[in-house]
Amino acid sequence: MEVDGEVRCMAQDEDESVYDVHGQMQIHNAKGVLTKIASVYAERLTSDVVLLVGDKRYAAHRVILCASSEVFDVMLMNSAWREFGDNVVTLQEDEKCQAVFPQFLRYMYVGEITVTVDTAVYIMKLADKYNVHDVVLLCVEFMKSHIGKAAMKGYMIEWLHNSLLMCTEQSVLVTALENYLKWNFDQISAQPEWVNLSQNILEWLLQQNDLAVKSEYDLYKRVDEWLTNQKTLIDAKPELDDKQKHEQISEIADRVLVHVRYPMMSISEMAELLLKSKEQEYKKAVIGLVANGMNFHALGYETHTFRSHSQDVVTTGGRQFTPRIYTDDLWSLKVQADVLENAERYHRVASVFFSPVNFLEREDSRTDAWEVELYPFGVRYLAARIIDVNYNANAQQDIPEAVIRTVRVRVGANGLLNGERRFMIGVLVFGREDDDEYIVSCRVQVAYFSNQRRVINIDDIIPFDELQWTSDDMPNLYMVGEFRDKVKIQVVIVPLNPYSDPYSCEAK
Repeated sequence: MEVDGEVRCMAQDEDESVYDVHGQMQIHNAKGVLTKIASVYAERLTSDVVLLVGDKRYAAHRVILCASSEVFDVMLMNSAWREFGDNVVTLQEDEKCQAVFPQFLRYMYVGEITVTVDTAVYIMKLADKYNVHDVVLLCVEFMKSHIGKAAMKGYMIEWLHNSLLMCTEQSVLVTALENYLKWNFDQISAQPEWVNLSQNILEWLLQQNDLAVKSEYDLYKRVDEWLTNQKTLIDAKPELDDKQKHEQISEIADRVLVHVRYPMMSISEMAELLLKSKEQEYKKAVIGLVANGMNFHALGYETHTFRSHSQDVVTTGGRQFTPRIYTDDLWSLKVQADVLENAERYHRVASVFFSPVNFLEREDSRTDAWEVELYPFGVRYLAARIIDVNYNANAQQDIPEAVIRTVRVRVGANGLLNGERRFMIGVLVFGREDDDEYIVSCRVQVAYFSNQRRVINIDDIIPFDELQWTSDDMPNLYMVGEFRDKVKIQVVIVPLNPYSDPYSCEAK
């Protein structure tokens, strides 16, 4: 049961009841028995073990602990463990888990616990450690549906770190957290908690093509903030001398900075990086990587000179030359449909925008023109008739009306195109949790456009049935705006070059 952002897990028991069947009386009083057990917990009656957690002591009963937790069962009843037979058992828990331990212990007696955004991850850590499986599942379900709120309160990175440490069955939660980090990067990286992200996750994140970020330059600045914090942590280690400190931060920088895509920056942005790198411990790594980006702009990927000069970089991975989902206005357009004001079925919202033809910073004012249409309530094809050009009445064919139940984005290229060209299209879908708006999903598709092939349809960007309902008691996730009456997307269109590898993606 969820009330005001809290989930209360209660044992599913019947009220006291009596049945007379064939002369026999059956009494069901599970709730009453639980009440009696709860009174034992409340009054600490007949306790036979004390749990020492931090500086707090909790009187408990071995039989309850062992029945609720396989870990306690082994710890307290197996003579091979040092805790066997001890009247006082010390449990090593971090400070935040200590704060929720009373709730966790009480659950073993009464089958009831309250989970909130502030406590969910710590209760889950305890439940996972002591193998109280039903509480783990409760926390996982709660966290999956409250990631947006957790991110707003600064818990997202901590949730991700701890979920990765749990057993593999929590992969759905881990994937949801990773996706939130990728698609709401600008929001998460602006929080103080950003610098606490683990190095492994950061390296994985920087290799993702569907990372939604304003620009590659903005991404570098966030990585630089993270590296600055790493240097502070390393400098605080008294056991290291100056040479060891320099080697450690240089090694970390080498592993991280190689995944930044410098060719996707402008020359002026890369020049600024070079100027700033003079003050950094890891300037050597920056200078070498920026040089490759400079060559990309100076020589052009269309020339033989660039092909031969960049071969080493191309061999190490085409991701350096692959754009991401850049949300800057230069490459994207936001489209919003007032679905409640315009309830007409099959209506569409159309917009037009222009984007540069490539990432090369030259004196080139050419742009690509795009028409983007959003169909929030399905697509309707009217009935038609095919007539033979020779006016043969017998050759006429009637085509019936057709309706496709889908939420569609239609992208069309306007103007003349120079041959066949390849683009990466990203569709970001916005949602709302309570009063907070964020990106809930991202669809990425590689598309080929030419003068003969000008249109691509991207269907099911939102589950069709999800937009067919909304209520005050259970607001629709995909409805945004002050009155939750709008569907909002952002379409990103970035050009790919011959070395782009949009299908590459590294696992952790």
